[in-house]
Amino acid sequence: MNSFGLSTDIGTPVPLKSIDVNVTIKGYLTEVVACLGYYNSEDDPVEAMFTFPVDDGSAVYQFEAMIDGRHIFAEIQEKEQAILTYEDGKKSGRTAILLKEDTRSSDTFQCMLGNLPAGKEAVLRLSYVNELPQEEDGRVRFTLPTVLNPRYCPEADSSVAAEGAEYVLPTPVPYNFKMTVKIVGYNGIKAVSSDKMSLDVKLQSGGKLAKVCIGEEFKFDHDLCLLVEYAEPFAPQVILENGNPEKEGLLKEDMLMVSFHPDLKEVAMKTSGEYVFIIDRSGSMRGNRIKNTKEALLLFLKSLPAGCYFNVVSFGSNYNCLFNKNKECTVETLDEALKVQAIMDADMGGTEIYKPLEYVLREKVQQQPRNVFLLTDGEVHNSEQVIGLIKKHSGDTRVFALGLGRGVSTSLVNGVVRAGNGLAEFIADDERIQPKVVSLLKCAMQPAVTNIELSWDLPPGLNPVFIPTDCPVMLTVGQRLTFFAMLQGVDMDTINATSKLTLKCQQNNNPVTFDLLFTLSEDDTSSVSAPVHRLATKTQIKLLQDVEAALCNQMNDDPKENIEKVEEIRKKIVGVSRHGNIMSKYTSFVAVDTEGEKVKGELKTRQCPVPTTSEEFLKGMARKNYANGPYRKRKRSNNKLPGSMEPNDIDCDSESLKLKSYGLHHGGTARKRIMVPSFGSKNSMDFDEDGDKNLEQDPFKLWTDKNADVLQKSSFGLSSDEVMMNVITLQEMGGNWSNITQLAVLLEIPEDRLQTIDIIKDCGVLATLIALSWLRRKCADRQEEWQIIETKALAWLGQQSLENPVEELLTLVADSVLNVV
Repeated sequence: MNSFGLSTDIGTPVPLKSIDVNVTIKGYLTEVVACLGYYNSEDDPVEAMFTFPVDDGSAVYQFEAMIDGRHIFAEIQEKEQAILTYEDGKKSGRTAILLKEDTRSSDTFQCMLGNLPAGKEAVLRLSYVNELPQEEDGRVRFTLPTVLNPRYCPEADSSVAAEGAEYVLPTPVPYNFKMTVKIVGYNGIKAVSSDKMSLDVKLQSGGKLAKVCIGEEFKFDHDLCLLVEYAEPFAPQVILENGNPEKEGLLKEDMLMVSFHPDLKEVAMKTSGEYVFIIDRSGSMRGNRIKNTKEALLLFLKSLPAGCYFNVVSFGSNYNCLFNKNKECTVETLDEALKVQAIMDADMGGTEIYKPLEYVLREKVQQQPRNVFLLTDGEVHNSEQVIGLIKKHSGDTRVFALGLGRGVSTSLVNGVVRAGNGLAEFIADDERIQPKVVSLLKCAMQPAVTNIELSWDLPPGLNPVFIPTDCPVMLTVGQRLTFFAMLQGVDMDTINATSKLTLKCQQNNNPVTFDLLFTLSEDDTSSVSAPVHRLATKTQIKLLQDVEAALCNQMNDDPKENIEKVEEIRKKIVGVSRHGNIMSKYTSFVAVDTEGEKVKGELKTRQCPVPTTSEEFLKGMARKNYANGPYRKRKRSNNKLPGSMEPNDIDCDSESLKLKSYGLHHGGTARKRIMVPSFGSKNSMDFDEDGDKNLEQDPFKLWTDKNADVLQKSSFGLSSDEVMMNVITLQEMGGNWSNITQLAVLLEIPEDRLQTIDIIKDCGVLATLIALSWLRRKCADRQEEWQIIETKALAWLGQQSLENPVEELLTLVADSVLNVV
């Protein structure tokens, strides 16, 4: 399962001996250097190829190799020329290296090492920088991606492997993995943690420096993540990085980076607006992903304000909408949505995301801004087309995205929110989804920030070139902004002078002005890798690629003019890439060893197995094993391999590595399962569709008739998290709880205790007080998850003309009904 490894089809030649990753984190920036050691134990030279995932925002600035004591540095060339250079070097018997970006996925790279001599070692070193995302609580997250899944290609109507990738099942790795991390916290470091790994953390220099090592063996079945908590997590970061007079273009001039959170106050949440939830129900969403998606959708729906407009769109190989057009959120429309949410499953085949997005975005906006929520595992092969479509509609639509599971495409998820002026969150398969769902929704329910103007007041004598040159169309409260300025004329006087960045905008129809004062002090800890220059280059490349994608989406409007514009944009991308020495979709790193001896012998190609968690692929492998094992002939289901589908259910072409999507649309025999909405897995009830005639006629009848019974059955043996989700399920649209009997059973409140209560006679008010009291006392540590639910309930209680203050009643209920302290 060596995601960075070089291996033959039988797993022994050219083994990866070690992976040594050195990470430096400075505030919001990270620098990564990965050294990979190999040895060719064969008698002939080999061409070693491996494909690996990276974060979409990574700016790869250096690729080099150490072979037999010689140091080979790669240079940036246009991709087609780089491939020719590599092939010519290989044919002439020279050792050559090539690093290129996948044609359609900017978060997937392929490395090729040609003519590794027999009995020789090779060390490849890859260096890149990135800007780290920030959690709602202020922690910054570093991720080392290790999992790569096949992605759905609409043209092929199937999942397609990444270029040069050969997928394998999870197996133990036979080599050493080491990662060391150095963290520089300008304002102090409070903690460093990981969701899944134990860490050895040593704080130094009064808490401003941390050194971190992994405290256990790392298994390549999940992405490696670190969370860094700073003493002042939302403090701005200003870095002036010196240029190199010997370089050209961007690298020659001094570069300023300013990263900050505008002080945009949260205002009252909007009761209007449009909310469209686009739900990925493809086969790859099975298991925890569809479970998380259903819980996310429930929270979204229960938090919607009355009077807004909304819709739910499900997609797979095709798509369907809850309503023909967005409808007002009423008791009736919300009830329809909840019925659909209750029976959702990952049963719609492939991952064709473009068409449902196109349908949603072409509809006229009824209440601006339109907020689109995309919930997906991102396993698609046409990310650029999707991003271009969103960019085209960014004037009236914000896009928020929730990336689900291991191997999610950061290229898609980050790209759609960058184009749609929204925010993104990523959820691991075993991570709690509720906090991040509510975080996104709270941001979306804040009025959009528009009419944005940015001005710089820099010391006299400076000639700045700003990156990006244009301001975003809209901002979202909580969004971090990063701007760059290439400066000429920096001297000692300008360094010590005060500078100012001013952001002017409109929030909730009110003018807002935000000033950030700073000095151009040089960063004493700036690295020779010039991370600020590299990130500025990457930002330019990304912006140009978004413009290119938008133009490609408009190709039918004026084909000749748009083709010329696209060609012009591509030339700009190549120019920026070469001047900043940053790889792009149109440029690659290449080098040929001209000093070593020519390699003799027959060249053998060895591909790298890359780990995947794709259920589709794993079942395909099970089918292959099944077909070659003792059950070659078609058997009944009780003779199937554990956890596998029957052989004809999946079409897996091991030669082309095009993995066919499974499901009903491909003629598979899998039966649709309808799940009754209980959040306790033990008590969920499922029914075969063809086993209930009434259910086939009215698919929502089961929920309506059996709701109370299911909740009663699921009230015992559940976790507090599952009980919380059931409590939220029972809330009415107006914000109240109406059925006190169901609530009492769910919260295990004895009937005799309810009968003796004389705090308030209205059962609806009492039920609402009980629900709120329970959430506050039992789920206080997850308050951010039910904050919007509470807000709606308090608003409803405030309209009931109660004799006593609401807070006083909540305390009485908690003490006498729930019997909790």
